[in-house]
Amino acid sequence: MGVNEIIESSLELPIEQRVVLADLLTQSLNNIDSEIEKNWFIEVQRRLDLFDAGLVETITEEQFFNVN
Repeated sequence: MGVNEIIESSLELPIEQRVVLADLLTQSLNNIDSEIEKNWFIEVQRRLDLFDAGLVETITEEQFFNVN
């Protein structure tokens, strides 16, 4: 099976499967450093903990995208 056939077949997949495929392909292009990944996980968990505790000020989507 050639690249064009793979692309054509892939585009016929349901959106959920295309998302998984796109993620796997992107990951294969980016050599992920396990130390960086671990540190990001720690940071994400820290931010979620602050959010869950009500210790961060949030903004709405409209506020975020309102660039004046």
